[in-house]
Amino acid sequence: MAALAALQQATLKNGLSLLGVEYPRVPWISLAFMCKRGSETDPPDKPGVADWTAELLTQGTRRRRQLELAQDIEALGAALAARGGWDATYVHLDGLAEDMETLMATLAEVALTPAFPADDFALLKERRRAELTQAMDDPREVANRTFTRLFFQGAPYGHAVRGELARVDAVGLEDLTAWYAREFVPEESVLVCVGMVPFPRLVEAAARHFGSWGGGGPASPAWREAPARLAAPGIYLLDRPELTQSEIRLGHLGLPRSHPDYFPVRLLNYILGEGGFSSRLMGRIRSELGLTYGIRSTFAWRRAPGPFVISTFTPAGNTALAIKEIQRVVQEVQEAGVTAQELAEAQSYYIGHFPLGLETPRALIRQVLNIGLHDLGLDYLARYRERVAAVTLEEVRRAAQAHLHPQRLVTLVVGPAAQVKEPLAEIGPVTEFPTAESGFF
Repeated sequence: MAALAALQQATLKNGLSLLGVEYPRVPWISLAFMCKRGSETDPPDKPGVADWTAELLTQGTRRRRQLELAQDIEALGAALAARGGWDATYVHLDGLAEDMETLMATLAEVALTPAFPADDFALLKERRRAELTQAMDDPREVANRTFTRLFFQGAPYGHAVRGELARVDAVGLEDLTAWYAREFVPEESVLVCVGMVPFPRLVEAAARHFGSWGGGGPASPAWREAPARLAAPGIYLLDRPELTQSEIRLGHLGLPRSHPDYFPVRLLNYILGEGGFSSRLMGRIRSELGLTYGIRSTFAWRRAPGPFVISTFTPAGNTALAIKEIQRVVQEVQEAGVTAQELAEAQSYYIGHFPLGLETPRALIRQVLNIGLHDLGLDYLARYRERVAAVTLEEVRRAAQAHLHPQRLVTLVVGPAAQVKEPLAEIGPVTEFPTAESGFF
């Protein structure tokens, strides 16, 4: 891997943070504006507000309507996109490095002076309604969304980023404008540039176009704590009688990105279920038992503790067996740890694949945004491989004992109750939902 230019940082007088990496390989530039508040700050019972707001930012500004804005960006050969996420909301603009001044001005116009046109909001709402209606026909999407709502019990991470079908009509344009006015403030925002532009020139351009921005606020407090209430461990069943396969999700509370065990846990999870055919779960559940085509475990690294989730699917008749075997694998890793060979292979994978995340300005900017969001330090990229290589077998063993909790697993099955309920009851009590009184849907 060619030597990576140093990550540089500056702060404007209004509190806006700047991060930049000079990237001399191609005459391109990737710009990103990040508000460090996202879907976790959606108003209660109005999921999707942050992500909807992000999309509406691209639909026109006080100076240019959506069509004119799109045509001007296209004329530059540039690309504009925006999205909400957990803990942050993003506006991206990519283009030629020679157009940096125009691109910076356009990004500021989009992020700081949105028009929030009512007619475009109405179209946005109908697009989301159609998208969410379609999503409810996808068993995997249903399982993911249901597990999120079930597990977090109404806490800030307890809904889908892009919204919920049952709450579409509850979201109004005023919710988007109020969210924007509250959360978009310079002190809680970061401007990132990766490309063929010297950092001092970036700072000068940013000061011209963002320096007078005062923002609104006060922004919502950053959510960093574990929820006060989570779903009780056990088996939950959502009856979908038309399915021949069951979608299965098992999980418990994970860790925040700031946790000092991040690197040992990431390597641990690769061995458990992130590492494809080399993982323990894939080896047992697919290769040995033939119960699925795919299985994966994931720690969601967020500002507050996110979920640890194991995801798979299996023919309905194999549902209980698959769950028992998954529980057994997690228990084995939690009690006995992993082998030296497994750790070496996981380290080799992350060290070897790390340069792929730095190959293009757009790939690199995702890394820098993560650094800015979680305050990982200017030396994070330079020291990443060193930190991965330094993890010991004992550290992974301790991480498994401390952060895998097979007795706390919340298990969701989306499948035909007539086939799966009785075998599941042999594992433990089964809670069926939704019920009329639960208000779950």
